[in-house]
Amino acid sequence: MNTVFESIRIFLVNLHPLWVYFAISIAGLFIYWRGCKETRKNISSVFDTFFISIISGLGMARISYLVINWSDYSRYAWYFLPYERYGDSVYWFRLLPWRFLRIWDGGLTIFVAMVAFLIILTFLVLLYKKWRWYQLYFPTFFAMTVMLGISFIYLGIVNEYVEWCIRGGLLIALPIIFWAVSKILLFTIKNGIKRRKTLVYIGILLSTLVSLYIAYGYLSDTLSNFELISVMGLLVWTAVMDIVSIIDVNRPNVEIEKVSGVRTVDIEVNQPVRIR
Repeated sequence: MNTVFESIRIFLVNLHPLWVYFAISIAGLFIYWRGCKETRKNISSVFDTFFISIISGLGMARISYLVINWSDYSRYAWYFLPYERYGDSVYWFRLLPWRFLRIWDGGLTIFVAMVAFLIILTFLVLLYKKWRWYQLYFPTFFAMTVMLGISFIYLGIVNEYVEWCIRGGLLIALPIIFWAVSKILLFTIKNGIKRRKTLVYIGILLSTLVSLYIAYGYLSDTLSNFELISVMGLLVWTAVMDIVSIIDVNRPNVEIEKVSGVRTVDIEVNQPVRIR
């Protein structure tokens, strides 16, 4: 068993960080897409909102990492070309400002990326797409927790820190727990409106507890200012979105059918028309 674990650890240590970011993003996209599919959202819009949010989140994570570790970058010279040439050897992205783009070196603040992703995706869903929030709250939140959970497991295996792996496993299990609850309610509550509200209330409770759990885990450790702001942002986001979800799920569903005020008139071909 130890040999298998060590083989996995060696594989992950040698794995290029870009592949890790890609795998994490695909996992988050699947959870978000699967939740949106249940509410019949436009697939193109689902992909657009996710990719804009994840790219923006990674950008914020890179900026925060650069600020936190600025002393490691301040010693490099600035040069207007992205490469250096010494004889037959060419070196890419080694000097500033091009070195700022080397995210494949692993220079990201993961938790900042996740919270930024959460906030930006919420903005796009609520204010740009104007989708019902009680439908998108849980796909959005669980996409973030799954990506954060995979990050924990990856770092836990690489650094041989079992507690991180356990935290990651709990976060990854959340969508499965929520899905199981929804299936139980499907068979126990026949009234559709009551079932929907019950599921939303259970989801709100689950999301709130998980946010507190994540915040407690980070606050128990030494944090940078960016990470501390992200923890506070997660707690505020959860409290506000809980309230928005409760209001939204209790809002009546009203559909107004558009009826044309112009009466349809059928005219046969070659039939004379009298104009008055």
